[in-house]
Amino acid sequence: MPGVTLVKEIAAAVERIAPSALAEGWDNCGLQVGDPEAEARQVLVALTPLPEVFEEARRMTADFLLFHHPLLFSPLKSVDTRSYPGNLLSHAIREGRAVHAAHTSYDAAPGGVSVALAEALGLSGPLEVVVPRGELRKLVIFVPEENVEAVAQTLAEAGAGEIGEYTNCTFRLPGTGTFLGGEGSDPYLGEKGRLERVEEIRLETVVPAHLAREAVAAAVAAHPYEEAAFDVYPVEGHPEGCGYGRLGRLPEPLTSEELREYVSDSLGFPARLATASGPGKMLERVAVLGGSGGSFIREAAASGADAYVTGDLDYHDSLLAESLGLVAIDAGHAATELPALEPLARRLAGLIDVPVEVSRVRR
Repeated sequence: MPGVTLVKEIAAAVERIAPSALAEGWDNCGLQVGDPEAEARQVLVALTPLPEVFEEARRMTADFLLFHHPLLFSPLKSVDTRSYPGNLLSHAIREGRAVHAAHTSYDAAPGGVSVALAEALGLSGPLEVVVPRGELRKLVIFVPEENVEAVAQTLAEAGAGEIGEYTNCTFRLPGTGTFLGGEGSDPYLGEKGRLERVEEIRLETVVPAHLAREAVAAAVAAHPYEEAAFDVYPVEGHPEGCGYGRLGRLPEPLTSEELREYVSDSLGFPARLATASGPGKMLERVAVLGGSGGSFIREAAASGADAYVTGDLDYHDSLLAESLGLVAIDAGHAATELPALEPLARRLAGLIDVPVEVSRVRR
């Protein structure tokens, strides 16, 4: 009924926004606590699993907690219910709240954390990915000519065939398919027990690896044959829009100190200038990466950025940025990720039939 859905259905909707296949191997994304078959009536989206967020959930009776930072990062050898994370884990279990994490999966997803940060800073596009992530697959399926358009459209709707600014990209080659139907078969074309030769189209397209299984299932469902013939194999490249960081242009050129003030005002948190530019140098192209971005300074510099806005920059990160001629601003871990919560909640609300709220806790 409206207003109630299953935990596993909300988890599946989160997966559509932030595919776990894009997460790092060391990360722990997905459902961490809860019964997938349990009903949920309200979702609370927050940055970090904190006691005040769990208290907020209790007051508003939210029974599905979607966090960016995982509650459980690594296997537990013991659970101390008096300290973190055991206290929150026991709270969730005792009160029947599901806990789900979309961490590096949301960092690397199209429209993810860094896109929201770029938009919060008013960067103009097209926004370029700084550190690409994800893999591509080539999907080949053999279809009778009269069914090609239907199968191709189904593949496009499943997210296949996107290359740059183009969609519905396919390649089609005519040929002859053969088959011999067994006693229990019911061929769409020809007769069982007889070797048949039919004119078919070899339909090819590219698809992100994290969408390949769904694309194949959709194409097979739209295919008229009892047994559709298809191939899936890896190809070089990355899915469009998948990866860490985004590069864009400021509304107007700024000095390094002006940029620091602009970032502070835009995010509502004090930002620190880790490395400054020379006197009077104006900055236009800015790379941003929400969260802890010190390990991507080389990629930010290689992107052609004049400045890099991220969080958690340490002493050695600053030295590296300075040596590469890159202005670096440490805007804080939480401050650079918080703008991504509203878009996440809005997109999730469009996929499920229960209310989705964003936490008031700002850390």
